[in-house]
This record gives sequence, structure tokens and C-alpha cells, in this order.
Amino acid sequence: MRTVFCEAKKHLSFREAWAGYLIALGFLILMLKNTVYETADVSEQWFGMYQDIRTYGATLTAFLLVTGLSRLMCCERERKTDALLFTAADGRKITFFSKIGFAALYCLLTVAVVGAVSLLVHGASFGFADASSPVKLCPYYREEGLPPMSCLGYAVVQYLFLFLGALCMAGFVLILAVLTGRTAVTMCVCGGAYLVLLVYYYMNGGPLRGAALTVADTVFRFSFVGFMTQETFAWGSVVGFPGVWSDVWKPVLAALCVIAAEGVLLWVLWSRKERK
Repeated sequence: MRTVFCEAKKHLSFREAWAGYLIALGFLILMLKNTVYETADVSEQWFGMYQDIRTYGATLTAFLLVTGLSRLMCCERERKTDALLFTAADGRKITFFSKIGFAALYCLLTVAVVGAVSLLVHGASFGFADASSPVKLCPYYREEGLPPMSCLGYAVVQYLFLFLGALCMAGFVLILAVLTGRTAVTMCVCGGAYLVLLVYYYMNGGPLRGAALTVADTVFRFSFVGFMTQETFAWGSVVGFPGVWSDVWKPVLAALCVIAAEGVLLWVLWSRKERK
């Protein structure tokens, strides 16, 4: 655990991370300030909150992951201290697991802070009315198939899904950082990949049809953007269509498999550097 805190201290020296925090804070304040629920129906207000989680919540989390984790795996190389660091016994292995531990903790804290602030501000705007009542409107699943779940409980479930998506994206960022060894390149590629997939999502496939649309939907479904926007967790036959809650274990298992595969690949790439 002590080595994880050492990685946290390194993180505090990353200039792009502090710039990301300031920009994210401004974005969060702006979005929450402009949040207005025009309907008096409480169920519609909760539905609007659920929609916000997958829009600005996911995008804000992705932004913080890109700015906060892009330098994590290559900071020693850029500062030319990697040779000194890895002279210790099992130094490379200890460093690897310390960085992975910090990345997971960073994802958890990012989602927790974004979730807590948005829930408090959004919920306070309508007094958390019907917070303990069963959820009536749901953007991802057919309401008739949902288990007994309160409105507030469903919002928490959405943030748990977002946490899994954040771990998937963090794995992608760390892998790319090991491959490139450059913070700026990692940030540009990861940010660009997120934007391209997000545009595809909002264009609803765009001009693609037939087999091309099927392939593109499959790529999107198993990408970190699919998990972070929580479309993958709906597990419908087509992206954008409601899923069945009884099938929720499938996307959860898929997310865990993706995270595990990213961890294995990351270790292989990290170990290959040692052999060289």
C-alpha cells in the first residue's frame, strides 16, 4: 500500500493532471448550474438524472482518466529514472502492481466524486422526492423486468456500471502509454478514440448499413465507450434499444473479461520491456 501512495505522490506532480482537474471542475459547475428539470413529474426528474449520468458523467470521467493516467506508465522513462528505479530486487514487478493499484483507486475516486456531487446537486433540486420509491422510468432496461429497486438505488447501480467502464478505459490508456512511452501521444490517441466512438454513438451508426453496421455496433459494444455510456450493459439486440435486466450478468462478465485481458496484456508488455 505504501508504494501505491508513492505513485499517488508522483501523480500530484503531473501538470496535465492539475490542468485536467481545473477544467473538469469548471465543466462540472457549468453543467450542474445549467441543469433544469422543466417537468413537475418526479419520475421524469429521476429519469433526467439517469440520462445525465451516461452523458456528462461518462464524458467527465473519461476526460479525467485521460489527463490523470496517461503519464502513469511512462513517467520514469520520460524523466530518465527508470534504470535507477528498476535496479531494486523485483523493482519492476513492485512498480507495476503499484501503478495498477493506483489506477484502480483513481478510477474509484473519480467515479465516486463525480457521482456524489451530481447526485447531491441533482437530487437537492427536487428534494430527493421518491428516492426510496420503486423506479418507474429507466433509460436502459424494460421497466417491467426490473427487480425491486428504488430510484436512488438505480442511480447507484449506474455509477457501479460507470466504474466498470472506467476500469476498461484505464486499461486502454495504460496499455497505450506503455507502447508509446509518450504522455502527449497517449492523451491524443485516447481522447481521439473516445470522441470518434462517441460521435458514432450519437450518429446512431451514421450511413452504415447491413454487415458494416453490425461490425461497427459490435466494436462499439465491447469498447470502453460502450461500457462508459452504459449502452453495453443494456445488452439489447441493437445499440440504443432497451435490454432485459435478467441478462445483466452478460455485460458485467464481458466487462470483467475485458479488464482481465487488459491486465494480462499490460503485464506482458511491461515484462517485455524488462527483457529488453
